[in-house]
Amino acid sequence: MVLTYCFVSPDSTTSCPASRERVLLNHKLSSYRDYLQSRYRARVSTLATQWPPVPTNKVFKLAMIQKEKIQRGRIDDEFVRLSITGKIDDILLQKTPLDLTNIFSEIGNRQNFVLIEGAPGSGKSTLALHICQEWAKRKLFQEFDIAILVRLRDPLVREAITISDLLPCTNKAMANETETVIISLYGKGVLWVLDGWDELPSDLPRDSIINKLVRPDMSRESPLHESAVIVTSRPSSSAELHPLVSSRVEVLGFTPHKLEQYFTECLKGDSQAVQTLLERIRENPVVEGSCYLPLNASIIVNCFLSDNHSLPTSNHGIFTSVVQSSLKRYLQEKLGKTTPVGNITSPDSLPSEIRTQTVQMCQLAYHGIEKNKATFTDSDLAALRITKEISNVGLLRTVPSIISDGHLVYYCFLHLSIQELLAAIHISLMSPKQQISVFQKLFGSPRFSAVFQFYAGITKLRTSRPILSLLPRFLCPVPATVFELVRKVVKNGRRILLLSLINCLYEAEDSRLCVSVANLLNHNLYLNRTTMNPIDCLSVGYFASVCSNTSNGFILSLRSCSISDQGCKFLARGLSKCPNSNNDIPTEGIHIAEIIENTSSISELDLSYNAIGNSGLSTLCEAFSTNISLKRLDLRRCSLTISDDNGAALYQLLNTNNSLEHLNLSDNTVTSCRHIAAGLTVNKTLRTLNLVDCELTDQSIEELSTGLINKIEELYIRGNYAITEDGMKTLARHLTTHCSELTMLVIPGRLISCIKTVFRDTNKERKRNGLPKINVRYN
Repeated sequence: MVLTYCFVSPDSTTSCPASRERVLLNHKLSSYRDYLQSRYRARVSTLATQWPPVPTNKVFKLAMIQKEKIQRGRIDDEFVRLSITGKIDDILLQKTPLDLTNIFSEIGNRQNFVLIEGAPGSGKSTLALHICQEWAKRKLFQEFDIAILVRLRDPLVREAITISDLLPCTNKAMANETETVIISLYGKGVLWVLDGWDELPSDLPRDSIINKLVRPDMSRESPLHESAVIVTSRPSSSAELHPLVSSRVEVLGFTPHKLEQYFTECLKGDSQAVQTLLERIRENPVVEGSCYLPLNASIIVNCFLSDNHSLPTSNHGIFTSVVQSSLKRYLQEKLGKTTPVGNITSPDSLPSEIRTQTVQMCQLAYHGIEKNKATFTDSDLAALRITKEISNVGLLRTVPSIISDGHLVYYCFLHLSIQELLAAIHISLMSPKQQISVFQKLFGSPRFSAVFQFYAGITKLRTSRPILSLLPRFLCPVPATVFELVRKVVKNGRRILLLSLINCLYEAEDSRLCVSVANLLNHNLYLNRTTMNPIDCLSVGYFASVCSNTSNGFILSLRSCSISDQGCKFLARGLSKCPNSNNDIPTEGIHIAEIIENTSSISELDLSYNAIGNSGLSTLCEAFSTNISLKRLDLRRCSLTISDDNGAALYQLLNTNNSLEHLNLSDNTVTSCRHIAAGLTVNKTLRTLNLVDCELTDQSIEELSTGLINKIEELYIRGNYAITEDGMKTLARHLTTHCSELTMLVIPGRLISCIKTVFRDTNKERKRNGLPKINVRYN
């Protein structure tokens, strides 16, 4: 009966109210408009305090999402490249920049149903409120008589039965009258802003009024067909809406320039502190990929301020710092105490003034994870015997309900990760037997993985507790230790589960446990065809690097893992996190080469079919330039373009690396071999060079020939159709006296017959010079 009506075309027999009646209805609607404008001008906010710091000037960078799918790893458009950050919720579709004022004008004659998507913390809720506030100021969407903000996380909304239950009003009579007016006008002039589709309970009945808001199949009659609707959601929860919407828009978050402006505002114009913060972010791959989200940026700047201009290296460290600084601020500002906070994972160590509140917040957080809730009411607190005073600490927001005119409130944690951390603390305080029961019950929960990673950071996975009961039913009975888990994961070939485990090992930051797991894996980590975001890359790099203390070589295979150039940077930075003599993780930004030198034991690294790009190549080459163990590096089809301008990284690798034997650059674009050739002249270890399908030309072959004076045994250049017979003759002439150990040459098949005689003569000359015969093939 409700907003369903917005999406069905009007019946041809439907007519609008008579003119006199319509004037009366518009007058009543005008009165309601005045009420809404006064409410929005009062700046209804989701924040109860001034923390975290928010920008005074709101900036929303939007993009219209097109239908054409972008091939992962082949993203050329710079706007799209900047808007994709590697997060799970990213929308890998073609996008067009869009101004907020035009989100309806771009629709054309289609129904006005716009879906606004964005990662958690990107500012969707802020944007929803901003739209209504700008409408109230008569600066935006003035074609609508009224704009109604409906926060779907509001418990009153979830309990709604009729449309009047959704309307912000002073009393029920006003709501009923407004509902009558809206329906009488067929919804004309009404803009509904439905914020937080992803926060609805997964078990919400299909015939509930909330579902009727967006599903046109619930009713064939459409008395509200002239309404317009905006729905916000994170992408992972909005797939069911895609067939219904007129257009999809993404909130992209901060650009680098806007992020710097925001930090300048938060740090009160201290340019030196801003630059220090930006440097720390670039050094810290945990936060670098998420700071484009405004809420995450506010978390980071608070950590920076509270930790004496430094940043932790893990999610556990970051959000632990947030919680501790919030408790410290509460003690100082509310109670006038300067008592040290203590360890939040051990409530007994906390000052008595905040001990009870902290324990209760952990209890509430766990209750929310258990029930898949992010919003709580007074009845939730009463049922758990939790006092409302916990909202004064600053970690729990007190949000007035718009519908109740502010008379009722609900609560939610400042950030979902804070709730997950506190829930993990609550679990860690249980007995081992209780933890078994809890993890078995929570497995399959949408937020289980995040909770468990925080649990790993808290416990360091050092006990025999059944910490890995998160795993699927095929692992039952639940493994008693991490070692039993690894054996089962490897045996069943579950790469995704193995990747989750490695993420937990990074959060635990325990090098001895990493080495033990590596031993169980026989020092081979195969994650081929496993989609990896940058944080995954960081964890894998850290794991491989920490295992360098063993005498065995470590094989890391990441073929077809959809790793971007940003992910490659995270991987290299993870590889730089080798433990020092105290088994601690470095917190300072240290040059990658200095860390890896004489420590890393990776012998094979397969990054083929990943879009690491030239910036990723530079990072990798720097990381391995002084490495003493890497023997095989596979960069096939990695979106590389090697030219005169950017080939210096490869020269650095070939010039300084003393172990590399096999280098595969096939299926990339090589417009110049000058740097490669220069590197080959000084390299003493390379045995195989693969340049198949690299768009080589005769000039490239001539450049390459000048470098073929070392001990290369195999050279692959087939599939390069621009190479002519003359180019091959140039190569043949050079090989008559150079490349003393070359025994295999694979060339383009179309040339094999016409230059057979040339290479026959070459081999005769090589025999006279005491050089081995070259086997020339084309496959």
